[in-house]
Amino acid sequence: MKYYTTTTEFNCGIDLHARQMYACLMDRQGRKLVHTNIQGNDFGYFLQKVEPYRHDLTVVSECTFNWYWLADACEAAGIQFVLAHALYAAHIHGGKNKNDRIDSEKLAHLLRSNLIPPAYIYPSERRPIRALLRQRMSYVWHRAELMTHLSMNQTAQNCVPAQKGGHNRDVWQERILAQTPNPYHQLAVRCDMDAIRTYDDLINKLDGTITLHARQNQSRDYTLLQTVPGIGDVLAMTILYEIDTISRFPTVKDFTSYCRLVKGSVASAGKLKGLTGGKMGNAYLRWAFGEAAVICKRSHRLLSPYADRLVAKHGTFKGNAILANQIARAVYFMLQSGQAFDPERVIKTSI
Repeated sequence: MKYYTTTTEFNCGIDLHARQMYACLMDRQGRKLVHTNIQGNDFGYFLQKVEPYRHDLTVVSECTFNWYWLADACEAAGIQFVLAHALYAAHIHGGKNKNDRIDSEKLAHLLRSNLIPPAYIYPSERRPIRALLRQRMSYVWHRAELMTHLSMNQTAQNCVPAQKGGHNRDVWQERILAQTPNPYHQLAVRCDMDAIRTYDDLINKLDGTITLHARQNQSRDYTLLQTVPGIGDVLAMTILYEIDTISRFPTVKDFTSYCRLVKGSVASAGKLKGLTGGKMGNAYLRWAFGEAAVICKRSHRLLSPYADRLVAKHGTFKGNAILANQIARAVYFMLQSGQAFDPERVIKTSI
């Protein structure tokens, strides 16, 4: 775990919520100078309260869902902002009592003591395109739920689920309706198919915008990622926009850890007690590299037999995880060096 080192005389912890925030400002000796609840997240009022200390101030808040606006507001006001990793921070300052007042004070204490585990502050100018990609993924998952719902309903009626017919939704709908004489069931099918068609249109619209942005702004890395077997347009865009920049990872171990492809260990008295931290990191990158591992082993002349050996030795789940880890390691060095994917090197370095 890495910690942020504060350089300012005054440090402020903010417990941020949707409609209010509790702020606690301390000096280096731990004396509380401001400790107040701010209704409506009124940042102007916050600036008034901290005005005497603004010249040498650092603000810290945990990475809740709504931290973006606070980071941008602090940057605009010329105040140093630190984003605390919420899960790590909770492990450090956990206590018997918990409320907004206590949480803001603990954050301020951790900051002045250089015990804040920092999270990455994704640049504000690139957040909208990443949000657009995540929105696209949400639509894909909702569409998959609807498609599964249609198949499950056919199975519930003791029918073999109709073949989808590629991307032609009309053909698939007619095949399902032919198996479903009940008018109420037919209405349900038409409603599901209408929703699926809507998602098709939305996904196609977003695909064009995101792909164009990737080709115009990150053409080298976008092209490099597509040299990896199993990584196509969607996975390449996911990896690009979730990473932001590969330079923020000092080592390949930092990168694979962020991708949720390695777990931490719990040891005591020289004995390994178990593994932990499997959900610390970026869930989207874990999904992307897992998908790449499953796809690339299907027909690649070198990776397919190698993946089969991994599965035979470790089982399907662990074998796929090992392959995903090795693909992520390859991507790390590819993005740093600008070299295309080399499957022989992946296999050779793992022997």
